[in-house]
Amino acid sequence: MNVALLKRLSLYAASVLVALTLVGGFLHTKAGRPLLARLGVGCPVKASPADVEAARRNSARSQRGTEAVASRPALGFALDSMTLADVKAWAAQKHVDCEDVRAGYLRCVNVPTAALGQTGPNIDKLEFGFTIASERLVNVNAWRSGLSGRAAAAQMDSVIDGLRTQIGAPTTEAGDRSAKYLAAGHLHTAVASYRFKDYIADVSATNIPGRGLMLREHYMSARD
Repeated sequence: MNVALLKRLSLYAASVLVALTLVGGFLHTKAGRPLLARLGVGCPVKASPADVEAARRNSARSQRGTEAVASRPALGFALDSMTLADVKAWAAQKHVDCEDVRAGYLRCVNVPTAALGQTGPNIDKLEFGFTIASERLVNVNAWRSGLSGRAAAAQMDSVIDGLRTQIGAPTTEAGDRSAKYLAAGHLHTAVASYRFKDYIADVSATNIPGRGLMLREHYMSARD
């Protein structure tokens, strides 16, 4: 098998995996749960906080790169430094609606980008993961849904451009992040990934059938 074909297959596989992740995330949102119910599928058994933290550590160890990164941007939040109390204080100051879903997991909804000092579409769901013992911030997920191809492509470009000024170009990219491609068909996906020894990030967009484009930003500490 030639190198060009291997590269195309790798990019395709990466796009499919991201698409499945985004679809899975959508099915467990308030908007997606009715569809999950109609399919006769319930939410998976909830893992314990300790199991969630162990899974995060294992995921980080399996994905991380070999070089440290100069900075670790995460929507303005400081990984491994800010605590649950710090994030709650930010939410109170910015009048953002958040709830403790379980130990080590805080979810905020309908977050104005102005609350993050940014511009662009508001964030439908903003999730924070914390270590159990110290309540240190280690995981940030931001979801925007119902975007047009143009809006998703513009926002994805904006995020990637911002990351480029702080940590450089993506480690890998898959799919086509043009507005035309993203809007052209169901599950059309683009993803930009960053892999460092102490930091993992992904920016991805997927065309969800009947829901428009879903954009996800994921930032995670890869420190042990």
